[in-house]
Amino acid sequence: MVRSFFSLIVNQAVNIDKEVIFIGIPKTGTTTVRDQLMQRGKPLVSNPHLDIVQIRDLIYLYLLKENLGTNKNFPNSNHPTDSDLRKEAEKMFNSFFKFSAVRNPWARTVSMYFRSEGLQLKKKMSFDEFCENHMYASDTCKHPTRHRNQYDWLCSEDGEIIVDFVYKVEDFENAIVEISNLTNGRLVLKNEMRNQNPKSKSSDYRSIYNDRTRKIIERRFEKYIDYFKYTF
Repeated sequence: MVRSFFSLIVNQAVNIDKEVIFIGIPKTGTTTVRDQLMQRGKPLVSNPHLDIVQIRDLIYLYLLKENLGTNKNFPNSNHPTDSDLRKEAEKMFNSFFKFSAVRNPWARTVSMYFRSEGLQLKKKMSFDEFCENHMYASDTCKHPTRHRNQYDWLCSEDGEIIVDFVYKVEDFENAIVEISNLTNGRLVLKNEMRNQNPKSKSSDYRSIYNDRTRKIIERRFEKYIDYFKYTF
């Protein structure tokens, strides 16, 4: 399908032609993937960091929007009903390849502290103060979700992870091979680091912590750390 910049698309997270959904958790290398995945067009909702449930619901709204005002015949019994649209949205969501990335929470905390977009706090408080007040996984974003863990972007209302594949940013090189295999070659990504902050110290994150701040992050994001087997 040929799309123009004026065509409606679901979101930066969804590529209908390739039948893939990427859940972009903030500060997990999302720009690198999103730039390669995103379709041309105007997104129905532009925020690139929607969670999996929001994307699921947005697909229905996209289909609804695309089908409004399209009746040009009388009589017409072929136009989809709302029930038809909801079934199609569910079918699309279930059949699309859904994936995401996670990141070491200690490194990610440092990246959030030194970030050059969103809420920039490195000149307003010390790193120790930041760790004390860093309660949610998106609390320095312009559009906070109040998700406590990265894990929460990937879950249904029942707390069950409903994406097909989650990789660690630290293992992106191997992940892109697996993603290509899992999508039968529909999605071939390149390991091109984009939107890097040269002033961030996340690559040397261990040197920023002391015992106290390390344990603060460990306790606060314990559920996520245990699930994805991260260590300091």
